[in-house]
Amino acid sequence: MSFLKAERKDNVAVDIESAYSLLNAEYQNALKRIDSLELEIARLKEQLALMQHQRFGKKTEVSLGKTVVGELQTVAGYTRRKGHKSVGRTVDTSLLPRHKIIHDLSEADKQCTSCHHALSCIGQDVSEQLEVIPLKLYVAEHIRYKYACTHCQTVQMAPKPKAPIPKALAGGSLITEIVLNKYQYHLPLYRQSKILASYQVAIPDNTLGQWVSQSGSGLMMVYEALWQTCSKVNYLQVDETPVKVLKPSKKGYLWAYYAPHCGKGLVFFELSLTRSGRVAEDRLIDFKGLLQTDGYAGYQKLRERPHITGFGCLTHARRKFDEVLKISKNKQGFAAEVIERLKPVYALEAKMKDLKVSFHTRKRLRQKQAWPVLKALKSWLKQNRHRVPPNSKLSIAVQYMLNQWPYLIAYCRHGTVEIDTNGVENRIRPEALGRKNWLFMGHEASGLIHALWYSLIYSALLNGLNPRVYVHYLLSKIHDLRCKTIDPGTLLPHVINRDDLQAFANEQIAIGKLFFNNSS
Repeated sequence: MSFLKAERKDNVAVDIESAYSLLNAEYQNALKRIDSLELEIARLKEQLALMQHQRFGKKTEVSLGKTVVGELQTVAGYTRRKGHKSVGRTVDTSLLPRHKIIHDLSEADKQCTSCHHALSCIGQDVSEQLEVIPLKLYVAEHIRYKYACTHCQTVQMAPKPKAPIPKALAGGSLITEIVLNKYQYHLPLYRQSKILASYQVAIPDNTLGQWVSQSGSGLMMVYEALWQTCSKVNYLQVDETPVKVLKPSKKGYLWAYYAPHCGKGLVFFELSLTRSGRVAEDRLIDFKGLLQTDGYAGYQKLRERPHITGFGCLTHARRKFDEVLKISKNKQGFAAEVIERLKPVYALEAKMKDLKVSFHTRKRLRQKQAWPVLKALKSWLKQNRHRVPPNSKLSIAVQYMLNQWPYLIAYCRHGTVEIDTNGVENRIRPEALGRKNWLFMGHEASGLIHALWYSLIYSALLNGLNPRVYVHYLLSKIHDLRCKTIDPGTLLPHVINRDDLQAFANEQIAIGKLFFNNSS
């Protein structure tokens, strides 16, 4: 009997222990679930804060120069102090035509108001105002006289003027204006058509588009020569940006290849209907040298080629922490620490740029000053990454920096490579601004012309050329290109004969002055 009672007690004890274990397991699972939900809530709050910042916050990223170098604003080598105001006229008007407007007294007023004697001119006071004549269109009538031989009836006349587009109404100056308005000043063709209509010249926007396309096709050899030059350099930056293409209706991508050390810089654009890394792989099939990109996985195969040395973009990695800091309530936390640790690195780059040091000196200073800072940053990241909530934006930033680390620090071993890909990003930025106005490309073929004009115009700007003069000059050489009497490589912005450009510009100025004088 006592045996049965003891067995019953043991069974009850076992049941209680089992129930306790079960309840404890459920409790632990509940705690894990709570932790998981809290992390998910934190992640969602983070995403919401970022979206609110992007929607309602400042759209411009905090300047690295301000946070690193100090309170001085530096623009193109000019340092502006706070409270400093410019004095005097800063606009150079020496090259502009001048129209003298005489303001004189009437004959009756040329008598002294006190003694009524005649007044004598003792000098003059001259003041200037900058005025504008609204767009003036004129028709250039090319008159060719015919001459005949009275003996054999042979007829001769002057050669037909070279036109950018055969049998088209548009001359070189008009095409130049249309091209620059669209690709440099981002004015869609339909708006340009309305502007022309306001001057009593009705030209449909599709006609303007044909002129842009046909003239661009005539410069295709220059565009190809531009790529041949870029492909042979030792250092390239590559980036891409999305564009909308109507036919076929899908997202396209404009790829940019920037050669910063070719002249003062050359940039080559191409349109693709895909973001696949194969686009850059095919384009760079013969490239050998230093290749700098962001962390997009599509560039990885290029980085792994034996004849290519890959580099990353430190600013891309830094920007991810900056985005976290913008939405974080803790302005002294993990993200702020990373940005603070990077300040000496960027301060060094700014100082070297300001002093215009050689590539050799830049390499030496990077290894001496930047490398120890970056090495310490990596150690700190590894030691403190356990503080970062998993699956958070901060976690993504840390993981990106550590994964890309070999490519982010590789610039320290070279003086020719930049610390980031801001160079190619700046080349893409005008296209992004233009996209807000013209919205989309019609089809892939128009995308090719689009890429051509962007390549030529912004390569010209990089090399200090006046795009209006340069584009007009190129258009005047289309006939020579068709006849293969000129090497297209000699027309590239970094090697073009500046004297020829100046002579062409002077000729156009003379034509403008002649028209101005005749019309006035």
